[in-house]
Amino acid sequence: MKIVWGSLAAVAALSIAGAAHAQSKEYQPNGARVGSFTIFPSLTVGLEYTDNAFLEDTNTEDDTIARVRPGILARSNLKRHEIVAAVNGNMAFHSNNSDDNTYDYNARLGGTIEASRALRILPEVSYRAGSEPRGDDNVNGLAAEPSTFDVMAGKAKAIYKAGRVTLEGGAGAQYSDFNDIEITGGGKVAQDDRDRLRINTEAKIGYEFRSKTDVFVSGTYSMIDFDNVDPTVGQKRDSDIVTVTAGISHRPTARTEATIGAGYITQNFDNNAFGSVDGFAVNGVLAWELTKLTTITGRVERRIDQTTDANSSSELVWSGRLGVRHQLRRNVVIGGGVGYSNRLFEGGASNREDDRYEARAQADYYINRNFSVGAQYRFARRVSNLAGSGFSENRVQATVTARF
Repeated sequence: MKIVWGSLAAVAALSIAGAAHAQSKEYQPNGARVGSFTIFPSLTVGLEYTDNAFLEDTNTEDDTIARVRPGILARSNLKRHEIVAAVNGNMAFHSNNSDDNTYDYNARLGGTIEASRALRILPEVSYRAGSEPRGDDNVNGLAAEPSTFDVMAGKAKAIYKAGRVTLEGGAGAQYSDFNDIEITGGGKVAQDDRDRLRINTEAKIGYEFRSKTDVFVSGTYSMIDFDNVDPTVGQKRDSDIVTVTAGISHRPTARTEATIGAGYITQNFDNNAFGSVDGFAVNGVLAWELTKLTTITGRVERRIDQTTDANSSSELVWSGRLGVRHQLRRNVVIGGGVGYSNRLFEGGASNREDDRYEARAQADYYINRNFSVGAQYRFARRVSNLAGSGFSENRVQATVTARF
């Protein structure tokens, strides 16, 4: 599993924003007013087909998967401050491989504290019980079931604006706990060597040199502390990651933002058994309301991911995504997107390099503000110079959603 501080949240926020802007208000749920909160419950059930359930290069197996995704969102109606709480589940039931059934869920509590007109504080705590499918890079090749894990996190960020200058600072901690895996033929493989604590700090200064356009300089520092040694190399993978970037951000409207930053990233390990990894860093985000009916979202990033590869220290990753969502009619929304990533396994004897290509298309029909049906197609292909590590997969899914 690739745990990247903040990146998943940013992508999810863009996707949600695009969906909301491309959907007529008359088809959005009202929610239920409970005291100072508005509650939005939802339930999605779906049927999914994949032609490569285990992401194999050869001898692929297809499967049909039933999914159940309940959720509840609570948002405060306070005049000054905001509190947001959410709990979501994703249960998957495989018709051909019941050992691969998963029961993922996550919970989040956060919000905004308006300390003054100039100062905002954004705290958040979260918990996630997730899974990695058989066939994932970091899952043992003999696994007879998905790898499961728990992630507990907490963070806080402060934003202070004085005239044209904006100062931001934050810190957080995230602990990941991986469970043992049943392996083919009996027995278990311990994953305690993947358990780790990650402490993150960040700082940013921005200057509005013209209306709605800022230049900025930012820096992040992360300390990663593993609980146990990696048994494949007999050493712990403790390390520090430093990223420094400078860039520009433009927000011409409330629903349009383009930000791009570039700089340098480096990871240094406490043990010399792992070579240091460094390179060019990039972080860019696009949320563009092209028209009242069409929203375009995008993200480009160069980062460092952790790995369990015995011959590598970590992975240097280029990734980019571009998506579009269009309101074809008031109650019909269509969308699609493409993605690409390049992974270089660095800091060791490995010369592995993976390229991954993704594409998706979807359509949603809103019967009314409470019920909708949808369909989605996804394609993924990985090309690797490591024999047997490539794959291609096609997935189709049909869903029914109830929202209140």
